[in-house]
Amino acid sequence: MTFGQMVIAFIIIYLCVYALIGRICQCIEHCATARAYSKFRENGVLIKMDDVEAGIKKSNKEKQDVGEKI
Repeated sequence: MTFGQMVIAFIIIYLCVYALIGRICQCIEHCATARAYSKFRENGVLIKMDDVEAGIKKSNKEKQDVGEKI
């Protein structure tokens, strides 16, 4: 294998691993959201997924604001 082939192989492997990890993280995020939504339904709280998403975005914004103040 020449150096060029090794570089191309490394880039391809890196992209595949990066994409795989991205898919796994996305799956974990969706599972956590579904689990939280089901807990709301178990407790009798009627909430829409849009409200859950808005709450997550608000929480992330608050974390960023705290990070900027430090």
